[in-house]
Amino acid sequence: MPVGLFALVAIGVHAGADLVDDRLLVLIDALDAWADGLLARAEVTAGWVDRVGPLQRTVIARLLALGWELSVDLLVVLPQLGYSEADQAEQRFSFRRETWRSLAARVNRTPTPARLVRPLVTAVFAGAGAYAVARLVESTLFVALQTDVAPPEVAEALARVFGGLAMALVLASHGWRAVLRALEHADAACEANARVGKSPWVVGLWGSVLSFPLAVALVLEAQNLLALVR
Repeated sequence: MPVGLFALVAIGVHAGADLVDDRLLVLIDALDAWADGLLARAEVTAGWVDRVGPLQRTVIARLLALGWELSVDLLVVLPQLGYSEADQAEQRFSFRRETWRSLAARVNRTPTPARLVRPLVTAVFAGAGAYAVARLVESTLFVALQTDVAPPEVAEALARVFGGLAMALVLASHGWRAVLRALEHADAACEANARVGKSPWVVGLWGSVLSFPLAVALVLEAQNLLALVR
């Protein structure tokens, strides 16, 4: 289960980084055009114009997106490996069996950024990961069925039904657990800071800052989910 939760959320993070990749390329193109304009003003630096071509700009954008994705994996997704439904306090990332009510009460009492952002972005990433699994099931089944098994219309309908079923099963079995683990981990980190007199408001700040734009990008692309039911 911990490995499944990690994989599900990591797939969602990858989907978000893939969306941001295009935006980074647009930004890099704009910066390159601005730099070329400055270099072209002087004869000494005119030879440096267009030194960074489309290929280099694409590579830079992909490397930035990869670094962004791996950072979010390390800061936000890695704690999913600590999920456990057994009380094993001796483990480093043990999962303490607490109800949603008790966790929500502390969020309401001290709504720190980590307690608010981590479950939210994890829910978005889990949804994107489940959608990716559903698309894989749909495409694989469609190709298999239309190969002398069923007409294309029937194969398409069946593939979409099973794709939607796969997404529902993944969310039902893993989605809510990933959100619960994110909330529990954020809550535990905030409580640990409070016990030693440190501010819980700075807990996981970098992870929240890096993951939130990826989650927003996925939400803005959420209309693609309708492809399963059209």
